[in-house]
Amino acid sequence: MAKVVHVNSGPIGRTLFSFALPVLLTQLLQELFNAADCAVLGHFGGENALAASAIAGLLLSVLINFFIGFSSGVSAVTAQQFGRHALVLLRQTMTSVFRLVLTAGLLLSVIGFSASKSLLVLLRCPEEVLAPATVYLRICACGVAAQLFYNVAVAVLRSLGDSRGPLRCFLAGVLTNLVLDVLLVIGFHMGVQGAALATLVSQWLLAALLFLRMKNLGDGCSLSLAGRGMSLRELLNILKTGLPAGMQALFMSISSLLIQVCIDAFGPDAMAGMTLYAKLEGCLYLPSFAYGIALTGFVGQNVGAGCMDRVEAAVKLSIRLCWALVFPLSLAVTAAAPLLLRVFTHDSGILFNARDAVQFNLPFYVVYAMNQVYLGAIKGFGKTCWPMLCTMLCYAVFRVAWCQLLIPIFATMRIVYLSYDVSFFLMLILLLPAYRKILAVHGQPFYPN
Repeated sequence: MAKVVHVNSGPIGRTLFSFALPVLLTQLLQELFNAADCAVLGHFGGENALAASAIAGLLLSVLINFFIGFSSGVSAVTAQQFGRHALVLLRQTMTSVFRLVLTAGLLLSVIGFSASKSLLVLLRCPEEVLAPATVYLRICACGVAAQLFYNVAVAVLRSLGDSRGPLRCFLAGVLTNLVLDVLLVIGFHMGVQGAALATLVSQWLLAALLFLRMKNLGDGCSLSLAGRGMSLRELLNILKTGLPAGMQALFMSISSLLIQVCIDAFGPDAMAGMTLYAKLEGCLYLPSFAYGIALTGFVGQNVGAGCMDRVEAAVKLSIRLCWALVFPLSLAVTAAAPLLLRVFTHDSGILFNARDAVQFNLPFYVVYAMNQVYLGAIKGFGKTCWPMLCTMLCYAVFRVAWCQLLIPIFATMRIVYLSYDVSFFLMLILLLPAYRKILAVHGQPFYPN
């Protein structure tokens, strides 16, 4: 039987580390899940396979990222319910949320499959990439319900202190995806179709494993889809926290789509180059993002238990870790980029674009990591509207306006890269005062280090 874990007692550093480490490893496994497709397609998928999977994956991410954000908002609620031992309400919340997620997932699968080609045309997908991208998108659309379920399941499990269970489930999913990639793409020469089928099977396997784990949680926290749910009014109160967090992720995805239109104008090499940059960025992005998620659960449980001193200490420790770990790692990845990128392709045009993106963005990633700490902490308090507004302003409005105004003047991909760097600093300027104010309102004044 799976176990839930209370994180509102014990040494803060050790407790936070033991809780966050499996989350970090899970996110790295999730990146490996995606990187397996990228590496196999880059070497064995045929012409334009990498670009096809990139643009189709970006479109899917709009749907998926909304529910990833939504799940982080829900996890703040379930963490606080668990922290104050409101287990009946917790079970009702889980039942209602997962019914909603599965219904939405099935509906979006139908829409995504039916409208795949039209959506790609709307994104100005290059003609030579359109056909394989449509195939990839249609197959992957059949796994949307699975993706929504397992992302919300992982977030809820983490809010209950179970960060090791999702790690084991993701390991099984990654291995399945890798084996099927080799078999279908390399062995049967199925190209993007084989990579998409490998992803689809792995996603449904992962969803099934996480569903079984949630059905067998201890301490009266097990999930029952047939159990009693919440009233409509209670569910709407949960959605008030979850929806802004979902909109936060949606704004990021929409901005990426709009910027993708600018990138597409520079041709397939620029498109594929940004895809490879994203694979190296994942070494920093996913651990930082995952740590913020872990911190949301940690803060939520401690807020529910009234342990505000632990909240402040955890955030201070997290900021120090950003500078001690993320900053030197960003410099190391930047230095090793010419070698690492050749794992995915030997095309000189793609490699040039990918290296340029790495050199302009990764050295500043410590600021992004700090933003994830403050975002995770603020959401742990159940405050999701301000993170949504900050994300909309900095990552959506600013980045898109920057690219739309400057690319016609300078006509270089470096304008896109700089939009990310500047937006990181703008976000930090907005988040830090908000965190200090929320901490003070909850009864624990902020004392500078």
